[in-house]
Amino acid sequence: MDYKEALAEIEKLENGADIITAIKTETGRLGAEAKNHRLSGEKASGKLKSLLSNLGLEDTDDVADKAKELKTTLDAFNAGGKSPDEVQKQVAALTKQLDTVKTQLTDMTQKAETEKGKRIAALKHSLAVDALTKGNAASPEAMAKLLDEYLVVGDDEKVIYKFGDKEMSVADGVKGWLTDNAWAVKANAQSGGGASVGGAGSSDPFLSGLN
Repeated sequence: MDYKEALAEIEKLENGADIITAIKTETGRLGAEAKNHRLSGEKASGKLKSLLSNLGLEDTDDVADKAKELKTTLDAFNAGGKSPDEVQKQVAALTKQLDTVKTQLTDMTQKAETEKGKRIAALKHSLAVDALTKGNAASPEAMAKLLDEYLVVGDDEKVIYKFGDKEMSVADGVKGWLTDNAWAVKANAQSGGGASVGGAGSSDPFLSGLN
């Protein structure tokens, strides 16, 4: 027997209509109460979620345990004589100091890299000039710039001469370069009187352009 059939049977009884009216009234009241409870529950749930969100907690199965941990932490703050606001200020101050240190460290690193670049450039130039000078190059200081692309620095800051896939010492590399570029070598051949080839007043147009 369903609800409608029950009401039909009750209606047949003496004062059945009054009984049915009372039942419908009570059913309506209970339904209204249930709706109010549901709305109140949804409102409370919304407040709870908002509260948990503000506390940095999630609405999970262990939220009660996390809330207890949070209370324990707050109690510890209070026991130490410091309020959460004071601790937050200290954390903010420490964070600011950390950011300052990070900035200083970044600046120091960049400065170190710049100094390293200058030191390596000076080392490459010095090695090239030394090798060119020993190879009797016409203008070591100027020609060193032409060799810069062939000088490579390894992780240990050791400078090598690299041409294609070949790697060698700077001295050997420069020696080979001078052999392939005879124009870069001084004309040391001397005439019988000891004067250089071309006479004392002669000049090399290429070398003049480098000086």
